[in-house]
Amino acid sequence: MRILLLQGSPYIPSLGGANKANRLLLEQLAARGHECHAVGTAGSGPPDAAAFRHAGVAVEAVLDAACLRERAAALIRSLAPDCVLVSSEDPAQMLLETAVEASPRVVYLAHTTLHLPFGPDGFLDCPGRTGLLRRTAGIVAVSRYVQEYFRRWAGLSSTLLRFPVYGSGPYPEVPVPGDGSRGFVTLINPCAVKGISIFLELARRLPEVAFAAVPTWGTTAADRAALEEQSNVRLLPPAAEIDDIFAQTRVLLVPSLWGEAFGQVAVEAMLRGIPVLASDAGGLPEATLGVGPVLPVRPIRRYEERFDERKIPVAVVPPQDVGPWESALRELLGDRVLYRKIAAQSRQAALGFVAGFGIDPFESWLTALTGRRESFSRERLASLAHTARGMKQEIRGPSAG
Repeated sequence: MRILLLQGSPYIPSLGGANKANRLLLEQLAARGHECHAVGTAGSGPPDAAAFRHAGVAVEAVLDAACLRERAAALIRSLAPDCVLVSSEDPAQMLLETAVEASPRVVYLAHTTLHLPFGPDGFLDCPGRTGLLRRTAGIVAVSRYVQEYFRRWAGLSSTLLRFPVYGSGPYPEVPVPGDGSRGFVTLINPCAVKGISIFLELARRLPEVAFAAVPTWGTTAADRAALEEQSNVRLLPPAAEIDDIFAQTRVLLVPSLWGEAFGQVAVEAMLRGIPVLASDAGGLPEATLGVGPVLPVRPIRRYEERFDERKIPVAVVPPQDVGPWESALRELLGDRVLYRKIAAQSRQAALGFVAGFGIDPFESWLTALTGRRESFSRERLASLAHTARGMKQEIRGPSAG
């Protein structure tokens, strides 16, 4: 297959969950012998594009975001892809509109409910934009929460596919197994929608505890200033390798206030035996796999009609009751036996969840959708031949003598 990914965000660096999921999906499809292309933004600059290859994927980073739609249309015409993947990181659905006008085989990758043009999690309700989704060949939901959201609020069916983002392991246990006395209480991407208000209040109430924040795509200058005011909060630089962050973490906080589509960072932490305290917003109860407490929040239900300097809608954040969060965190940090129990349960549940994850379901689904036969790499053909030989041997039984 020839596959083209369109997203209104950078392909590299892929620090956000959606960007990382898209990149790893394309890389694994490319490793299977499929011809993969991606186009995304690269920040402000002159109206041209930087082209490069990364892990078998041909990438165009459009330096002027205003030219992204035009460039996407040109690539669809020149490449004639078998499938166009459009990521939900496309707030006004401009890339989606371009794609459905130019190709009959468009797949929408629903990573972020904020950018959906319907329902209570969306920034702006727009029936016309919802109509674009009805013209796609398929919609991929990253969680049962997102799948139900599409059904309930738009009457749209979608396919639940787990993105192969967790690697094959082994996953290092960090901190030292059973040791809850070292490392930070960490929040990744501190900003309004990710619950920075809860994080800051916890840091104020527990001055003896070391907290860490990792500013990424949503963190504003005001967020950073508020974090720097807290003497027990340390700012850590973003890392392409998540283990660089987790090696310094003893508890991960995920106090999201918006309709989190899934929350793959929770699974990533749990794979390494790090307890997670998450909110009951969106798909986070699903992502925490039934381990540990899921804590209440008052979710964001309204946004101002303006964007912040990170081009994110300004959320109207309701007051939060931090009491349950403080109690849960104090109990986890103060009880070594409980910490070890939650750490072990987290790792076991996450290992079971990701067991068998891979590119096969995605590849099979896209192949069926496009009506194209799979194009296998030499490695893939060798793997299939090995499996076939094993099946024949199993049917014949063990050879005598």
